[in-house]
Amino acid sequence: MSLQPAMETDRTPRRRYRPHMKWLLAGASLVCACGAVELWVRMLDLGPAVYGPRRFEPGGAVPFATIDAGGRSLLVYRAHSTFSSVYDPAGDSRRYFGPEGRVVYRINALGLRGGPIAIEKEAGGYRVICLGDSITFGEGVREEDTFVARLQGELSAAMPGRAVEVINAGVQGYGTREEELMFDRLCVPLAPNAVVLQFFLNDATDFGETIRQNDDRTRALELSLPARASRVWEIIERSRHAARLQREYFATTRRSFDSLQWDACRKSLANMAAESKQRNIRFVVIVFPILWGLNGEYPFENLHAKIADACRQAGCAHIDLLEDYRGKAPESLWVHPTDHHPNEAAHEIAARRISAYLLGGRDPA
Repeated sequence: MSLQPAMETDRTPRRRYRPHMKWLLAGASLVCACGAVELWVRMLDLGPAVYGPRRFEPGGAVPFATIDAGGRSLLVYRAHSTFSSVYDPAGDSRRYFGPEGRVVYRINALGLRGGPIAIEKEAGGYRVICLGDSITFGEGVREEDTFVARLQGELSAAMPGRAVEVINAGVQGYGTREEELMFDRLCVPLAPNAVVLQFFLNDATDFGETIRQNDDRTRALELSLPARASRVWEIIERSRHAARLQREYFATTRRSFDSLQWDACRKSLANMAAESKQRNIRFVVIVFPILWGLNGEYPFENLHAKIADACRQAGCAHIDLLEDYRGKAPESLWVHPTDHHPNEAAHEIAARRISAYLLGGRDPA
């Protein structure tokens, strides 16, 4: 008979392991981790700064009026009006706007930014008309700091004893086709010695689409319920929104250079160049880059090449500011974190380049 070791018996029932407990513990750990991250983000105030959107005053809109320009409708500013851009002072790191965050625009009798303009040019005077969009207009920039005003100062200093006048004919939202209508409207009565046409990379984009995208970029984001409750979720939602707007803007800009609008832009450039040559007016195109990726991989080199080729084919000189701005932190050239128009420093650089061209005897390559 074999001997088996005695086995101790336990008649207490064993507690069965419940698999769902593992998931409950994992869920509780995840909630605790998320809570810790949320608390950490709030305590350290992480995430991008959030500023109130830029707005226009009075009435929240630009005071446009519609005129007939050779059988076509053209938006211009309402004569003798005044309006303002107002920015969140918390984002004004340069202390440029003052405590109210305000830049005031005055509109003269011709519906242009600036003081009164006499139609008749002074005998022996030197007059320049600057055509363009919101960059030439100087959105977010005081009148005296626009490249138009700075150009007048530089030319006046170089031409002592001669009446120098540089006229700001920039209108927010304009493209090259609208600028051609303004060229036709102003060049005969004002008889300029030179015309400077400011070109921006969205000039071939449809006017209505430009306005829509600008409104989207400046409109305050309506946060979802989770984003209102969680700072982490808010950061994610704001980042995704900003990335979407940027992708849309970049894609629209690129597509416009393969559109009928771009063909119309090239035709407008050729028309203005030919008319200027006939009237003995110096005509130059100054190209402003998109202020993005200047200190890294700039994403629109090929578009600048297309603009340069269009200017050569149109027979007009052109100045490209890309190299002047390259290597600079883009935000150092912005009007405000909520408005990426060129600021006063960027305008000063542009004024120097244009002045050098107009005072020199030959066109830039």
